[in-house]
Amino acid sequence: MKSLSRAGLVLAACVALSCERAKTPARPDSLPSPSATAPDTTVPGASPRGRWDDAVGPVLLVPATSPASAFVVTPDSATAAAALAAIPHPAAATLFGRGGTVQTAELSAVSNPGVCATGTLSAAPPPRPWSIGFIGGVSAPLAIDSTEALSRGDSTALVITMNRLASALPNDSAGRFAGLPFVVRSLWRFPIPNGPVVAVGTVTRQINQEATPLQEHTLLVAERAPGDSTFSTAYSERSYGAEETIESRELLAGALVGAARTPALFLIRDYGDATAYGLIERGPDGRWHRRWTSTRRHC
Repeated sequence: MKSLSRAGLVLAACVALSCERAKTPARPDSLPSPSATAPDTTVPGASPRGRWDDAVGPVLLVPATSPASAFVVTPDSATAAAALAAIPHPAAATLFGRGGTVQTAELSAVSNPGVCATGTLSAAPPPRPWSIGFIGGVSAPLAIDSTEALSRGDSTALVITMNRLASALPNDSAGRFAGLPFVVRSLWRFPIPNGPVVAVGTVTRQINQEATPLQEHTLLVAERAPGDSTFSTAYSERSYGAEETIESRELLAGALVGAARTPALFLIRDYGDATAYGLIERGPDGRWHRRWTSTRRHC
């Protein structure tokens, strides 16, 4: 399904926060830039890199220049050569779409065997667009819908909920963004089988300084228990910095991992001049945590 239109998201965000903005005192035209861009994970349990989940398989596949080519992302750049050498040639690959579609293909002809390793995918018919791929390990996709599948009222309500949850998170230590309106950039929703409904959103705020515009980017994972009407924050990451280099995050796809069918979300992390891929998982205690982040890539 298509993503919720940016105009609708921005309108709902501005309506939800117009009163708060009216109460915000005037701020100076120029503010000091933060010394560095750093993620601020509000929910405990995250680590900067973490450990790869072997249940995902030996590598992660992400689309490259076309559905028939894939970046082959290894768990650790230090062991990339060994991980790539251990993959059969060709290797049976399973490709998931964000909406829950499943395709199979053969991965072969891996070139540039390093951080930017790329492989060719072949199938009959040829692969259609996909979001994330695996060689063994993962058991099933999570079918994730955009909020465009909801009624206009329900979509607006979910945007307002994300703004409410984002506003409850701690601000940066200097209070630069306090009181500024949020803009919801993307918003997705899916149920966990026999579990809660999950919403995933990316929310931004900006200080329009002439010399160096500053931004705040927040990734939010919220849950609503069966029979409940209210979402609560289950996981968050927030970063601050110049708009050219600030870390932003977008959802690639979701899956149920391994025999335990652990709910997992796969992210792309964009740093302006580099990208990385990440995995967050929902543990047996019902808490989401950052499991793994790849080496930054300049591919």
